[in-house]
Amino acid sequence: MKKVSNNLTKKNLTVCFFGSYDRNFTSNRIINNGLLKNNVDIVIVNAHTPVTRLDSPKDATFFHLIMRVLRKYKIVIEVFKNIEGIKKSDVIYVGYPGHIDVLPAYVVAKIFRKKLVFNPLIVISTGLIEEQGIVSRKSLFGKIIKFGETIIYHACDLVLADTPFQKDHLVNQFNLNEGKIKILPIGADDEIYPFAPKLKDDGYFNVVYYGLFSPIHGVEHLIKAAKQLEKEKKIRFIFVGKGNTYDKDRSLAITLKVKNALFYPDMTEVDAFNTLKTADVFIGFLANHPVVQRVVPNKVYQGLALGKTVITAYSPAIESMLINNKNVILAKAANPESIARTILSLKNNPQKNKKVSRNGYRVFSNQFTPLSIGNALKRYLSEL
Repeated sequence: MKKVSNNLTKKNLTVCFFGSYDRNFTSNRIINNGLLKNNVDIVIVNAHTPVTRLDSPKDATFFHLIMRVLRKYKIVIEVFKNIEGIKKSDVIYVGYPGHIDVLPAYVVAKIFRKKLVFNPLIVISTGLIEEQGIVSRKSLFGKIIKFGETIIYHACDLVLADTPFQKDHLVNQFNLNEGKIKILPIGADDEIYPFAPKLKDDGYFNVVYYGLFSPIHGVEHLIKAAKQLEKEKKIRFIFVGKGNTYDKDRSLAITLKVKNALFYPDMTEVDAFNTLKTADVFIGFLANHPVVQRVVPNKVYQGLALGKTVITAYSPAIESMLINNKNVILAKAANPESIARTILSLKNNPQKNKKVSRNGYRVFSNQFTPLSIGNALKRYLSEL
């Protein structure tokens, strides 16, 4: 049993951080560090399994699902090794990715009379059907996933959603009680993404896209915007990351003969930091997609944490968290012309760019750091 304690005279809230979650995944680090910074004791019951992506139909077959389930159940061994720590815990929190882990966590919670909390981050059935488009909603497999996910959410005492609109989605799709769901923004890890304003003029106005290439991110619209701005010799587009639309998006750039873009598909999170520091603006979601209307992606919070002006698509979700032209800049979704105009206006108005970036960093520091996220989560757990 691994336990991290804060030495206070009164008993602290104790959380069992449970599952086969990836210890290195950003959201797990944010939650772990945020709770510790808020004087919460953590008992770790973890069978570490690195996150693997579901990017293509071959990754979402019944066989692959069964193999994922079998790998996950290494957690059973950890439960027996850490029974005393589980007994001392007040709450069981299932880490990401943890949909499958909720089932053994539910059994453990019932045996030891603990409350069960889950932060799904993504809705699996929605992700495979709407975001990635690799499973048909009407297929037997799609229906099985939806049914299983419904059981998982109903097994929990508390489910977390990152925006009010994601909460509504969980209520409507899985018939959950609204009182069972609380809002907890994803935030960003300010140790991995520290404040890093552009200190040296490299001669370019750098537009940085950092993250996954998938249908909901709309990278193709940024590539088309880059083509429209290629006569602006000082504007450069930098793409860091890959995903299931990377080959398609890269081919589009080649077909359009985009000359003002650089692609780095294989940079690690740490290696990418030096590139991210050079950004003048940071790009979020750009697609016109139902998921975009409900969630705020990691990259938005990461851009704010770095002290960059973030450009992302108009959506109810983003407007529930940030204010256009004050601490974020919003462009029309799936509209290369609007994206290009927005980028050019910031390039031509450095004072506005600086003001928005500083305001964005200020709101991040107040609301979206691990300390703030941990404080909100501690309050929810204490209420249980």
